[in-house]
Amino acid sequence: MNTEQYFEHIEKETKKIYSVATEARAKGLDPVDKVEIPLARSLAERVVGLISAFYPQIENSGIVERILDLEKDNGKLDPMVSFKIAEEVAKQKFCKFPSLIEAVEAGVRIGFAYTTLGVVSSPMEGFTGLTLEKTKEEKEYFVAHFSGPIRSAGTTASYLVLMLIDYLREIFGYAKYDPSSDEVQRYVTENQDYHERVTNLQYMPTKEEIVFLAENIPIQIDGDPTEKLEVSNYKNLERVKTNYIRGGMCLIFSEGLAQKAAKGLRLLKSMKDKGLKSTGFDFLDDYIKLHERRDKGKTDDSPTYINDLVAGRPIFGHPSESGAFRFRYGRGRSSGFSAVSIHPATMGMTDSFIAIGTQLKIEKPTKGCIATSCDSVDGPIVKLFNGSVRKVEAMEEAKKLYPDVEEIIYLGDILFPFSDVANRNAVLLKPGYVEEIWGLELREKNPEVEKSIDSFKISFEDAVKISKENDVSLHPSHIFYWTQISLEQLYGLLEWLQTARIEKKIILPYAKGDQEKFSDGKRALELLGVEHEVVIENVVVNLKNSEALFSNLGIDFKILDKEGIIEKEISEVEEKLKSFLDGQNSNETLDEEGNPMVVSDGDKVLSVINHISDFEIRDKAGDFMGSRMGRPEKAKLRKLIGSPNVLFPVGNEGGRLRSVQTACEVGSVRGDFPLFYCDSEICKKETIFPHCETCGEKCKKMFYCSECGKADFESCEEHEISRSHSYKTVDIGYYFKNAIERLGLTSNEVPPLVKSVRGTSSENHLVEHLSKGILRAAFDLQVNKDGTIRFDATEMPLVSFKPKEISVSIEKLKELGYTEDIYGKELNDNNQILELKPHDVLLPCSPESPDGGADKVFIKICNFIDELLVRFYGLKPLYNVSKREDLVGKLGVFMAPHNCAGVVCRIIGFSNTLGLFASPYMHAAVRRDCDGDEAAIMLLGDVLLNFSREFLPGHRGGTQDAPLVLNAKINAGEVDDQILDFELTHEYPLELYRAAEKREHSSKVSVYDVRKALAEGKDPFVGVGFTHDTSNINDGVACSNYKTLPTMQDKVKHQMELVERIRAADTSDTARLIIERHFLKDLRGNLRKFSMQGFRCVGCGEIMRRPPLSGTCIKCKGKIIFTTHEGGIKKYLEPALALVEKYHLSPYIKQSLELTKRHIDSVFGKDLEKQEALEKWFQIAS
Repeated sequence: MNTEQYFEHIEKETKKIYSVATEARAKGLDPVDKVEIPLARSLAERVVGLISAFYPQIENSGIVERILDLEKDNGKLDPMVSFKIAEEVAKQKFCKFPSLIEAVEAGVRIGFAYTTLGVVSSPMEGFTGLTLEKTKEEKEYFVAHFSGPIRSAGTTASYLVLMLIDYLREIFGYAKYDPSSDEVQRYVTENQDYHERVTNLQYMPTKEEIVFLAENIPIQIDGDPTEKLEVSNYKNLERVKTNYIRGGMCLIFSEGLAQKAAKGLRLLKSMKDKGLKSTGFDFLDDYIKLHERRDKGKTDDSPTYINDLVAGRPIFGHPSESGAFRFRYGRGRSSGFSAVSIHPATMGMTDSFIAIGTQLKIEKPTKGCIATSCDSVDGPIVKLFNGSVRKVEAMEEAKKLYPDVEEIIYLGDILFPFSDVANRNAVLLKPGYVEEIWGLELREKNPEVEKSIDSFKISFEDAVKISKENDVSLHPSHIFYWTQISLEQLYGLLEWLQTARIEKKIILPYAKGDQEKFSDGKRALELLGVEHEVVIENVVVNLKNSEALFSNLGIDFKILDKEGIIEKEISEVEEKLKSFLDGQNSNETLDEEGNPMVVSDGDKVLSVINHISDFEIRDKAGDFMGSRMGRPEKAKLRKLIGSPNVLFPVGNEGGRLRSVQTACEVGSVRGDFPLFYCDSEICKKETIFPHCETCGEKCKKMFYCSECGKADFESCEEHEISRSHSYKTVDIGYYFKNAIERLGLTSNEVPPLVKSVRGTSSENHLVEHLSKGILRAAFDLQVNKDGTIRFDATEMPLVSFKPKEISVSIEKLKELGYTEDIYGKELNDNNQILELKPHDVLLPCSPESPDGGADKVFIKICNFIDELLVRFYGLKPLYNVSKREDLVGKLGVFMAPHNCAGVVCRIIGFSNTLGLFASPYMHAAVRRDCDGDEAAIMLLGDVLLNFSREFLPGHRGGTQDAPLVLNAKINAGEVDDQILDFELTHEYPLELYRAAEKREHSSKVSVYDVRKALAEGKDPFVGVGFTHDTSNINDGVACSNYKTLPTMQDKVKHQMELVERIRAADTSDTARLIIERHFLKDLRGNLRKFSMQGFRCVGCGEIMRRPPLSGTCIKCKGKIIFTTHEGGIKKYLEPALALVEKYHLSPYIKQSLELTKRHIDSVFGKDLEKQEALEKWFQIAS
């Protein structure tokens, strides 16, 4: 099955499910009688489908075709397309609008939607409209209004929409904004208030920058008040309508305008080169100069990752510390697109804190990533309590060894894709000398030899032979970390080796009396990464490592065939070393400017080794990368507060559990319900459903006027405030009984607990049929705010897989179109590697999941949909699923948070992880990468049957995270542009490694990527490739220890025990950060909340600001309790005090904690002293 056939298959299967859903919805049992999600096949269709909710007249108006024409002229995703289509819509070339300002507003929304790929709600919710104000000269100018959801657009798109609005301003001849000095200062104050009092902005401009921008911006940036806090100054301004902080304004001003000015100017100039006429943002050249003055002398190397440390989540390495993750270029089958790979043994050696899918916050070159598994990179090197040093090569071995590990000398490799470095426009990091570099250098010297060997598996004898015959460096497997030891330690090692005994291996004396004398030599052996065993009173280095060590030191390894002492050979090495260093000291090395170069101890050692060795020995270490644990991996069913099964209000009558049955026992519920009237001969009654639950006829909509207190079929002409709903009493028992009868269930078949919601927040307060809730409860499924059922999981990339990894038979894979492996061979083996198709996903089904696997959930969802079709809609079942293998081939919807467009996906298998594996193209299609984000997956049949816009909250941001449009075909040129840098290769070029050696900029290296494939007209979905294979993508820790440890005390205990073992981590600094960044903030914050808390009724859940004088709930006479409890305030106090004492932290931190403790004691009183058993004191002492 080629790519085009695959897309046709996906679309065909999608339309089949659409036809079933259309037939079901036509029966009138839902708020709307048709499927409410339009199917889009291109970006243009997505844009129109999204914005048509605001302007129905744009459908079938020719806008889609015009966007496609503009794309042909300018290229896909070119901002010129956004500007031109916005201009033409605003000029009302396709359809008419009530006013010019509304036409301009529609043009802005369509252009903005194109920029954001038609998948986020920012064009509808983030940009809230345009209004006109008067300048001092009484000329009209644009006021652009923004709200909080503008954040989901991203900073670049936020900036572009400002330029777009100004472009239309100039076209239609409106004046520029002329801010007063007070209005300028309001921008300064409000941005500062938002940053300091609400939440940190990604970028906080200086006062000088804000003033400059506010004085020059050609349109006024305004917005809805989003906070309950007033600005601290510059209130009651005539042209600023609110005194409250406007979050949308702050976000677009600071994170869009101020932060992305340079990029915005580049895009604007590129459009001007194509003929665009716009002058409103010409001032940006001067702003960028001002911005550069601020950044002069600063670097981006600040280790911000470490400052946001969270208790219980370990630091794996302080910035650039030796022994942290060793940087290595490459992309595995399950990495890339902001995901990195580490060895499974490294996961086990971190006390299982790192699992597949765990987020890592890293020092450079990006901010965050997730960890995946790859066993073809180097794992950890550890020192045991008995002094032995081991390279750990398997996860189970690592877990077994961990209790006996004294020090993790090297964590192992972090496999980092070049595409992520290039996409961030970052400087290249220097990798350690690894097998793939050696192989490329050998190919350069002798392609035939390189072709005949496996670069990753070279014996010592072959390595020596190849090096001599082809003039290449000694193979990385047979060199050591020479740059990580000092000259003093090197001398110590040589001194120790003089006492060694040779017996086909190196045997070094290490009796109790020798340990201090040879401590430098022993430490050198450890830091070099030389495996050795401490046996009785000796240190033993095995034959393989002995041969390599001697060769590195310039000693003939054949000496190992003899027995005895090698004092003479070591003395010769020492003489060479001394003469070399004497020569180095007399010949001072100068840099390019003629200044003396500062050479590190490690570089000196490597130079010495290269002088005395018969082979070229390269730097095995390279750059080390600091990191810490971020968010743990996730895979679980999404549940609203209260875990409702149905969107039907039960008010307080539903009790604490919001139970439909409990409300039925009360008899009726009060809440906001829609107004409909059944006018059929047999009914003549009011109802809450659009179609009568008794006779099935379509009902008439009614309108309620709160002033008149009456409901009628027409809106109230007198008051003009009629609504299609009212707050009234409804007989819920009647509707529940009717729902049971419709499903044909007996009383024994009805679930004992059907949970609902207190009330609805949608604009018209339409409710879901109780029948759906009964069936969901029967299958233990919970509903989301839009009527769908969602499974959330960490986004993870996958480019290729083996049948054995996804638990699917070869026959089934062939049915799905997987007939050949990546090498073009017919599929007939479970170990063949297949290339993942763009819409295909793997469900997370780890048996270690504390929340259950997605396979079990989706089996229940399929069965629920079949029961719904048969019992509720009177149709045939669709899925007929009884076991998880039956899920293979079923279609779902893939969607990211804050998006408003879903992408059709196909389930092809199951992973034993807690991550949602999908193609990088799928992640890009929802404008996300794999740096720790999560996505939702839904069953397509469930989405089409049960989703309704009528259920969505009516407040600002209500359409976020709802599938308003469905994308049935991923186009590589119409997804997030990060994918353009994604490499399509099986290996990196040698030029990359040579540039990285010099730490040059990533832009100087060219690697074949999606951008080049699209430019050449090639299929970017084929031949994606990978540089490092792995035995099994599921090998590794499946569930992080962070999730399984029960209490915060346990998490911190394990965190600190791990940090104590990691050589690259500073234990005292970690303890300080835990207290300063987490414990102290929480202790003080919770104490403040306690003094400001409300109170809650145990019976009905009513929240009140103050407890009634009666001491009981005024609604139900229930017991009143605190909402903030003593235990929640004091939970971190003892762990914090223990950390201060154990790690001898500064007096300042200790005193800060003591003051906080006194404050807590003054509120709650001191803990009573209690008698303890004598054994406890012995335990503490030990």
